[in-house]
Amino acid sequence: MTTAKPTAYPVTFFDGPEANGVATIVGTLLGQNFETFPDRAKFARKVSRPITIVSTDTEEACTIVLGTDKAVVYNDVVGRPSVTVYATVDQLLEVSQLPMKAGGLIPVGFFTNRGIRVLKEIATRRLVIKGLLTHTVTALRTIALVSAAD
Repeated sequence: MTTAKPTAYPVTFFDGPEANGVATIVGTLLGQNFETFPDRAKFARKVSRPITIVSTDTEEACTIVLGTDKAVVYNDVVGRPSVTVYATVDQLLEVSQLPMKAGGLIPVGFFTNRGIRVLKEIATRRLVIKGLLTHTVTALRTIALVSAAD
């Protein structure tokens, strides 16, 4: 089992060197963000159910489980995720550039040109977020956690 760079809230790849491409991308984004923005660990601890991200172009998936002391990224779908994102790798990288405030509760990034493109992708169902309406706060926090923007 390998671990990303040590932080106050480390990100562990459950499958270690066998982590698939989307798990590696998501785990790296999370690890860098927890290091750069340590306050994000506070709202990460509040997410109680797994979050799954499915890459529609590579047909790989990963599940993020956020605990009280660390995040674990698994290959494939694990548990019963409250939010499942179906997106291409390029869409994931677009979403990772959206600035979010207040732990994702103020989605200021959606009012930018990039954010409008992402909303258009959601509206046309090219980027699907299952649980967006039933677990809105978790979906917004997911975007805030992977967002490299301040």
